[in-house]
Amino acid sequence: MRVLLTGATGLLGRWIVHCWRPDDGTLIPTNSRGGTLGPHPCLALDLTDAAQVQLALDQSNPDLILHAAAISKPEAARRDPALAWHVNVRGTSLLALWCRHHNRRILLTSTDLVFDGQRGNYSEDASPSPIVEYARTKLAAEALVRDTPGGLVARVCLLYGPSLGGPPTFFDQALADLRQGRPRAFFADEFRTPLDLPTAARALIDLAHSDVAGTLHLAGPERVSRFELFRRLAPVLGYDANLVQPGRLADLPSPEPRPADVSLCSLRLSQILPELHRPPIEEAASRWT
Repeated sequence: MRVLLTGATGLLGRWIVHCWRPDDGTLIPTNSRGGTLGPHPCLALDLTDAAQVQLALDQSNPDLILHAAAISKPEAARRDPALAWHVNVRGTSLLALWCRHHNRRILLTSTDLVFDGQRGNYSEDASPSPIVEYARTKLAAEALVRDTPGGLVARVCLLYGPSLGGPPTFFDQALADLRQGRPRAFFADEFRTPLDLPTAARALIDLAHSDVAGTLHLAGPERVSRFELFRRLAPVLGYDANLVQPGRLADLPSPEPRPADVSLCSLRLSQILPELHRPPIEEAASRWT
């Protein structure tokens, strides 16, 4: 099986490459510039260049496209919505169209932010109602994938864990502060169902080898705030948990609203991948030490 991975040098993409095993088939990592990623050559695939996308797909001829590339930071999408729609929606349409013409599958990583956060514990049957521009682009991309035979949308929750390269993430910077003894505040009134990056990567690889279609929620086993997440991570990693301070959404006004509770129900995931172990926070953190 040949799997083309978009966004291979992004946070999740690097973990997918890292977790890929020889018996998973042939992985074709891509990013917008090419180059290399560890031992893997990266195919150049710029989602804003329709001709290049067509050429790259024709030449690589994948059986499945694992589409993890996006303008994924909500603030970046808010600042440049035209680019976000071009990459996240038009780029997805190019990939989905190729899959339809060649009878191939596409797996899109979407986001828990497609929900407005008024209720929490959202199942796949819940009606999305995004309140940030980034999520609106991802919801539009979801429709394109579901309209592709065999297409699968995996709505991913808040992912946590160390990055494997690239610029430091919020998670990296937060742990650096705690490591150096600096207090750090985290929202205590914003709830997610966080999942560690290695588990998310492995789940997506397994889903790529399945025949699952439609929409699936890929989330962790616990509904927690960011404050609780880091409060529980700190002692496992050898940091002072008292440095983790509670904050409120109201303390950090934002140009766009922040959904208060986009926790996801992953019952369908458990039924589809019954052998997938989604570790609790402490167990996940212990694997990094």
